[in-house]
Amino acid sequence: MKRFMCMVVGIVFLLGLLTSMTFGASREITFWLMPNAPDDVHTVWLDAKVAEFQKETGITVHYEVIGWGDAWTRLVTAITGGEGADVVQVGTTWNPQLAAMKGLKKINPSEFGGAGAFMPANYESTTYKGEVYGVPWFAETRCLFYNKDHFAEVKIKPPATYDELVAAGNQLVKARGQGTAIAIAGNQAWDLLHNWAILLWAWGGDLVSPDLKKATFNSPEGIEAMNWYVDLVRTGLASKSCAEYNQPDADAAFINGNVSMAFMGPWNIANIEHDNPALNYGVVEPPKGPKARAAFSGGSNLAILSGSKAEEDAKAWIKFLLRKDNLVSYSSELTHMLPATKEAFDDPSFSTEMYRPFKIALEYATAYPPLGVWGTIENDITVAFKAIFTDYVTGKLGADGVKKHLDDAAQRVDAALKTEK
Repeated sequence: MKRFMCMVVGIVFLLGLLTSMTFGASREITFWLMPNAPDDVHTVWLDAKVAEFQKETGITVHYEVIGWGDAWTRLVTAITGGEGADVVQVGTTWNPQLAAMKGLKKINPSEFGGAGAFMPANYESTTYKGEVYGVPWFAETRCLFYNKDHFAEVKIKPPATYDELVAAGNQLVKARGQGTAIAIAGNQAWDLLHNWAILLWAWGGDLVSPDLKKATFNSPEGIEAMNWYVDLVRTGLASKSCAEYNQPDADAAFINGNVSMAFMGPWNIANIEHDNPALNYGVVEPPKGPKARAAFSGGSNLAILSGSKAEEDAKAWIKFLLRKDNLVSYSSELTHMLPATKEAFDDPSFSTEMYRPFKIALEYATAYPPLGVWGTIENDITVAFKAIFTDYVTGKLGADGVKKHLDDAAQRVDAALKTEK
């Protein structure tokens, strides 16, 4: 009996020890994100929020800021190896691609307020094959910036349609000289598609068919929209040098006061405040095209890698980042992007004269189709777009050059769509 009691006591002691070890184990997760703000302010904000979260939950977050140029490779390597971060920032166009690789855990949107809690296009970007694999974090869209002083000189109002933009541009060129009406991105821009997509949709076209089986951007509407964009340079509203601009070049031309208009994002408001605070400018929605008014919806989502062994703690961190106070602070003070939750977007910070057009545009903005092969498709279209500008610069474009390049790209996209699982 004595021996039996000793065994019982020993077992109880061992169980108690194991229990104390389990409950005393540290809870830690790893978070990968991109350089969404300057390092000096970004790190301070992240350190403060990590400490606040740890105090509230007991969960320690180890974060790493990874450059956009390295992020895709790091994510794919982590997915292939089954190890890496728990929570990751992913671009909206990356979300379905990573889901197609089976690299992300499925998300129950009701745990984060439901689909209705988010801006529609940003929520759509988290989906793949009817399932949800991420949570919208912050959004971006582009609007038309205009120089109020330049417009006052020729006594015109900011354009509400693309026809009015051309008419205004012609008046501005007469007063200020060739190439000074607008700055646009050219063949050095990695995000060239974002500039043309809003025209394609405004002209009534689309990138792919509704069943996601066939390229449609080489339709008559697509060709007309592309020619309209190139005509900005051909007709002298934009400088010929724009054909070889990247997006920062176009942004700088407007911010420096050299041109009267440019399509830019909300982050450029901070650039203007820093680089040329005296610039007298305004922002309006993208003009209306022949068929509709359209805007592009981009941004970043938060996702959980499929190899994470701390899913519940990862969800807690995402919920913390999406909390209104945190999201408003991160968006308005650091990234100068737009919050992807409707609750945060209702904050007065985003109801100013400058932010209001972005808020309106994001309501009707369109996201790219949620395809696992989207990266290939975007690259094929961008290569064609760049070739169009290169041929223009070298004098080789010709009357049917736009159609030829878009048709060639459509064939490659059709081939890519056939591989979509």
